[in-house]
Amino acid sequence: MPYLGAKKRLRRLLKEAILRGRPEGVLLSGGIDSSLLAVIAPRDMLRRGITASFKGSDAHDTIYSKIVSERLGIRHVLYEYDLDEADKAAREIVRLLKTFDHVEIRNGITIYFGMRVCREEGITSVMTGDGGDELFAGYDFMTKMGEVELSNYINSLTGRWSFSTNRLGARFGVATIQPYLDPEVVEFARGLPYGWRVRNSSGVLGKWILRSMLRDLGFPEIAYRAKEPIELGSGSAVISRLLNEALGGEVNEILEEAERDGVSFWSKEQAYFYKIFKDIFGGVPRPPHGEPGCPKCGALLDARGIVCSYCGFCYGYRR
Repeated sequence: MPYLGAKKRLRRLLKEAILRGRPEGVLLSGGIDSSLLAVIAPRDMLRRGITASFKGSDAHDTIYSKIVSERLGIRHVLYEYDLDEADKAAREIVRLLKTFDHVEIRNGITIYFGMRVCREEGITSVMTGDGGDELFAGYDFMTKMGEVELSNYINSLTGRWSFSTNRLGARFGVATIQPYLDPEVVEFARGLPYGWRVRNSSGVLGKWILRSMLRDLGFPEIAYRAKEPIELGSGSAVISRLLNEALGGEVNEILEEAERDGVSFWSKEQAYFYKIFKDIFGGVPRPPHGEPGCPKCGALLDARGIVCSYCGFCYGYRR
């Protein structure tokens, strides 16, 4: 299939997935994945773009999501949360997701408030860009892989991935519509040539086919936006640092306690969230005798996964 035909087919598959899900809004980061879905969606269906970011962080998500919303003529709903709100949300996320992975929790905070805003806005189903990075090589480490390694990695992910948006949405009674996870879209993406995912164009860029589609649809500033993890784009990256600073000397006590528990953090940022996790659950569940445990926290490993669901350590591919 020629490249132009592939873009047309992917657009059709995504639009069909959107029509089947009939979302009333979109969690809009202003990044490639969610922006492309918003652009493809019928105008009479999608009326609101929801963006959440950490107050005072000058988050790039707020800038780009506003551009997309204004150009599409949909109402942009921006919610900026403060540190106290983030702390309360983090505690609930730890309880809901049963994790002390600081990356998962920081990302979850932004999604948590986005879903809460959906409920307040009366939105019962919201569209997200889940799966775009995984299918189209959106992470920097994926663009460094060779053709065979990248294909094998993506194929392994499609049977084992998990996204917290579903559980966080359910917390607020909001259904999550994930067009990139539609089986036809996944099957199509799995067969893409390497160069349609990764392209060296004044620097190596992943998600090339999605970027090209956005450019063709009149959004070049979004198409060539640098990839930012959600915690950077939303400004939430500073949250765990600020929370740990609030602990003061207690951080060292938590680190010592974790060591006695047989838990070693792959980032000191986990200390605050481990304290919450242990207060709620009492500790990390250990595997039965003879079963493999996470090399960092010792928890029972999910045979279907490559990341520990408790501490977030990637024991398959390092992130």
